[in-house]
Amino acid sequence: MRRGKLMNNTKRILVVEDSTTQAEYLRRILESEGYIVDIAHDGNAALLRIADETPDLVLSDIVMPGLSGYELCEKIKQQHNIPVFLVTQLYNPEDVVRGVASGADNFIIKPFDPDFILKRVQELFLKAEDTQQTEDLSITISGNTYQIDAERKTILTILLSTYALAVQKNIDLSEAQDELFGLNEQLQEKNEALRKENLERERVEKALSEAHRKLTLVTSITRHGLLNQLGAIHESLEYTERILNTDPTVAKNSLRSAITGIQRVIEMTRFTQEYQKIGQSPPVWERLVDIIPKFDEYRIEIQADIPPDLSIYLDPIAGRAIAAMIEDAHRRRAEKVIMSCEEKKNSTIITIEDDGIGIPGPAKEGLFSYEKSYDRGFSLFLAREALAITGINLEETGDPRQGGRFEIRCPHGVVQKGTG
Repeated sequence: MRRGKLMNNTKRILVVEDSTTQAEYLRRILESEGYIVDIAHDGNAALLRIADETPDLVLSDIVMPGLSGYELCEKIKQQHNIPVFLVTQLYNPEDVVRGVASGADNFIIKPFDPDFILKRVQELFLKAEDTQQTEDLSITISGNTYQIDAERKTILTILLSTYALAVQKNIDLSEAQDELFGLNEQLQEKNEALRKENLERERVEKALSEAHRKLTLVTSITRHGLLNQLGAIHESLEYTERILNTDPTVAKNSLRSAITGIQRVIEMTRFTQEYQKIGQSPPVWERLVDIIPKFDEYRIEIQADIPPDLSIYLDPIAGRAIAAMIEDAHRRRAEKVIMSCEEKKNSTIITIEDDGIGIPGPAKEGLFSYEKSYDRGFSLFLAREALAITGINLEETGDPRQGGRFEIRCPHGVVQKGTG
């Protein structure tokens, strides 16, 4: 654009615009290329200015008080051979046709694109004089008929410039769409990061809740169980001391009671030590056949219909859960245990059935009570707690008349075929 600036200083352009802000904006755009710019704020003022000094080009708004841009263009064309560009926010086929019918040479669409305006103006001034035969054209749009007598080249110029603007708008739309896609991808990334953050927060909250539950249980055992036992031991020892010389037999029995209490304290301490190990180490994959006890350990026949490559994702201490169930069967005088595996839609169920004494309904949940776990080594309570670390559930579902039946329900994701 800059190379035509010296030539432009002889060209005078009249801007007809009722908005002072818009008029001054157009003035700055045109004067930046060296054009001489005059301003009129309505159609009648424009006609007076043209009568006083003929411009080389008129840029007129369409919607103005008094004469519209179409009417002004018609009057200019009736009296002068001055090019007229119509400036408007309106943009539909009828506006274009009506503008051509009024004699307009081109359109400038609001909001203004400075490069587009300057290019259209320069093309007009650089266009070689070319006399053409005018052919009248009648066009009807929306019930209105317009008589167009513009030159063919003028019509073509308007259509091409309108098409160029449409192409530019389409490019702008595509760029906006690309930007929108980019923003959408960023939003999805942020949503994914937020989802992961929420999952991590939930995991931490769950871990804190579980830690609090374990701490509460250990505190309860210490506060109530151990203190009660120590209190009973203290009373037994005091009583033994008082009657040791007067009644040795009773003193001996009291001393045995104290020893039993001490043994109970030791068992409770060992229980809390085992309980605190749960969840301390990350889970590992264990082959199920590797954690099934051998016959020599309990003198019980174990029939395991388990795939040899079936692995379970377990807390390391949970590998002793199967042994806890076999030990419970041994305690109920079972001679045979059958293990099987069944795959469901969303879980895998490992079943351990025995032929021992059945478990009455009211006693089923008591199997997993920590109060009954102190003297049972790695008890069913500890087994259930350890399995729950990876979401595995342990229940007793047997018929009281047909022995015990434990179900280990493993959710999707903690069981796999392979060595792990």
